[in-house]
Amino acid sequence: MRICNFTVRGEPPGSQRAGLVEGSLVFELGERRTLASLLSEGVEGVDRRGDGLPLTRVNLYAPIPRPGKILATIVNTKGMLGGKDITLDRPRVDMKAPSTVVGPNAVILAPKSGIRPEVELAAIIGKRISKASRDRSGASIFGYTVLNDVTAPADSREDAYEAFRRDRTTGEIRRTTLRGPLFRSKNHDTFCPMGPWVCTPDENIDWSDLRMTTRFDGRLVQEGSTSEYIFGAADIASYVSRFLSLEPGDVVSCGSVGWTPEALGRLDPTEFVLPSMEGTLELEIEGLGRLINPVVQE
Repeated sequence: MRICNFTVRGEPPGSQRAGLVEGSLVFELGERRTLASLLSEGVEGVDRRGDGLPLTRVNLYAPIPRPGKILATIVNTKGMLGGKDITLDRPRVDMKAPSTVVGPNAVILAPKSGIRPEVELAAIIGKRISKASRDRSGASIFGYTVLNDVTAPADSREDAYEAFRRDRTTGEIRRTTLRGPLFRSKNHDTFCPMGPWVCTPDENIDWSDLRMTTRFDGRLVQEGSTSEYIFGAADIASYVSRFLSLEPGDVVSCGSVGWTPEALGRLDPTEFVLPSMEGTLELEIEGLGRLINPVVQE
């Protein structure tokens, strides 16, 4: 099933409710039922109302407008690590603020230093889990959506700082420049577009090999596959649940693929920014959907 959060054009944003997407039509699920209520009550037995509305007559919003938590996995592909001979023994996870979430077609505000788009497969948690196994964590996933982990790389460079730290090789305590935290670079307003809908697990028999792309004004800047993930959604959710319980509506994003050689040039993966602050981003995951957002300078 593909479940969206929508209003009919002309209705106020406060009228959002859950809809079932079939082909080019949207059917309301129940009477003013929200996707949040479906997470707690389930979709079984929920009535599909009316004859459906064309997608051209509705506005789509982020499936979960204000998640409780957004867990953004970083360096989870070889492309982001920068080499095939590097791997990880466990996920590395950061957080994005719930207030950064916007939906399809919403504007992304780019600071003057530029932004880096990051196409990611994101899982929506449907059941509370704590210290859960991989299998139990996988069973807790309500569905998947496309997430753009927008980043302003210059922020973390500016937030670098010096401190005295012990050198792991020599044991000497010396003055060292440390990488700045990612918090500011990943948490500007509008830096977490999600959508266009949630696909429940039965929608796809294999989530492990789906093509992922990012285009900016039609130019391909990212290309990869979910097969590149070192850790899948169930692995990440299980790992996080060891120390932080996950609850219905939380989002676990699996991380980004790398950039095309033409787009990246001689930069390393953390240095790339879009060539312009005006244009249109199109992020797509095969079989899941296309997330489109205009970019304008802040």
